[in-house]
Amino acid sequence: MELLTHLILQQGPITQNPDPSVFARFLGSTISAAVTFVGTLIVGALLIAIVPDFTEKVIDTIEDEPIPSFLWGLGIFIVFIIAIIILIITLIGIIIAVPLIFLMILVSLVGGATVFIYVGERLLEAANVETSRWGHLAAGALVATVLAALPIIGGLTNFIVNTVGVGAIVYHWRNG
Repeated sequence: MELLTHLILQQGPITQNPDPSVFARFLGSTISAAVTFVGTLIVGALLIAIVPDFTEKVIDTIEDEPIPSFLWGLGIFIVFIIAIIILIITLIGIIIAVPLIFLMILVSLVGGATVFIYVGERLLEAANVETSRWGHLAAGALVATVLAALPIIGGLTNFIVNTVGVGAIVYHWRNG
């Protein structure tokens, strides 16, 4: 018995070590949500301040034509991915592929911010809150942040939002 007591006392206190993957997922979701919030605010603010007419027209397109906007966006993403793969395979096409990737990221950011301005507008209208586009942007950025913090749903929602946004930009541009 004395030997057993001695062995137990040498082991020290028993603690439960937290699973590091849980912390990593939490940290990843937190960073994703913070980047989404700040990114949506910055891109949305630039849109409202620099190109307010374009922003209004794209928001109207999102409101009036959500399904065609989504389908156009999906088509653009599919064609873009195929084109990038073909360009990268040719090796010389990498020179063209890199700027195209940056262009697609930029258009995707603009489209996503525009959709979240629209979402903020709908949310505040449902709550009977009168505000400007700046208020719509803030509400939309909060919605984007909450969605980005959700592990699987956030990624799926982000894809749908960006697809609708890119599609609305292209649909508006095409139909002038």
